[in-house]
Amino acid sequence: MRRVLSSTLLIATLLVMTAAPAGARAEADRVTDFPSVLAVKFDETFPIASLMRVDCAFVQRVQLPDGSAQEVMQCTLSDEPVMIPEFQGQAPDRAVRYSGPPCMWASDYWFAKAGVVVYADSFDVVVTPAGRVRAIATFPAEPLDCS
Repeated sequence: MRRVLSSTLLIATLLVMTAAPAGARAEADRVTDFPSVLAVKFDETFPIASLMRVDCAFVQRVQLPDGSAQEVMQCTLSDEPVMIPEFQGQAPDRAVRYSGPPCMWASDYWFAKAGVVVYADSFDVVVTPAGRVRAIATFPAEPLDCS
């Protein structure tokens, strides 16, 4: 019982110490129904036979009080070809998951909203054989300089 009480007090103390200031709240916004292009495979031959157009139902951006943010995007693979024929990919035979480091993913939210390129700190993408795509990207409070 004593151990449970000590653990509970420790957790409560940590929560109070890391809580956002009173009144600070996350802000969410969403862009719907837009096209994009993304990788359906990410291997040593990239970008050859790796890219496809997608029709995105939405990208939702949640910005935290500290300025950092997370974007979640849900899309469906499109039959419309990409601009460079050698880069045209196809739906995978089995689900594909890939992720990456800073400066490799640009925000579809900011591109759709303002036509600007804002790079993510990290990203994780899943593409299914049925053509469903889910991407999650995180963004630091201060924009990355990826030049």
